[in-house]
Amino acid sequence: MNSTRSHSTGTQLTIRRARETDRKALERLADRDSTLPPHGDVLLAESEGRLLAAVSLADGTLIADPFARTGELRSLLSLRARQLGARRRSRLGSSLARRRGAVAPSARRTLRVH
Repeated sequence: MNSTRSHSTGTQLTIRRARETDRKALERLADRDSTLPPHGDVLLAESEGRLLAAVSLADGTLIADPFARTGELRSLLSLRARQLGARRRSRLGSSLARRRGAVAPSARRTLRVH
């Protein structure tokens, strides 16, 4: 969970992964935004216990409360989702390479037979 406090307003912002218990709040937010809730792993942005935005880590679909100022929040949430996606892809690639017995290009040696 990431949490930060705004210097200008003193309100706390929390970005965290959604849990099963967040389903109803996600559905209410989607209703306010006239769309469907994001699917798969989802990141939430909350302020003072109020869900303001959510983004799917699977496809980047983002929903936000249209009655709140969420422009900067949406950008921050999208950035964090991209960071987590890049980290996940990096770990997945490293894991697959280890399973296949791949060696980093810098560690390879070419044996030439004449």
